[in-house]
Amino acid sequence: MSGTSQVHGARLLAAAAMLTSLASLLSPRAEAASFDCRRATLPAERTICSDANLGRLDESTAGTYFQIVGGGAPAATVARVKQMQSRFVARRNACRADIDCLVDAYTDQMMFLRNEKSNLGL
Repeated sequence: MSGTSQVHGARLLAAAAMLTSLASLLSPRAEAASFDCRRATLPAERTICSDANLGRLDESTAGTYFQIVGGGAPAATVARVKQMQSRFVARRNACRADIDCLVDAYTDQMMFLRNEKSNLGL
């Protein structure tokens, strides 16, 4: 390859790298199922919306919650699940932007919800 071709190839690679970087900056943020990320104001919410893994945890937790609450569970179970969800949201929000804290809060809530779901035979 000639020197001119090598320079041209290096410029093309650099341009491709810049376009890839720009595309990643312009790509949409992670979306969470339990709230509208465009309206996220709390540090925990903004962190969840900006992190794809936390967004998936949020979607999974919300989905399991709504399966139980909207799935014809006994009133006592629904009341218990709603109470624990309120506590979870308070705990989640107290984490602010601490990703490890958020993961722990979501993990604990998912364990609780999966246990409730299992008890219902779902």
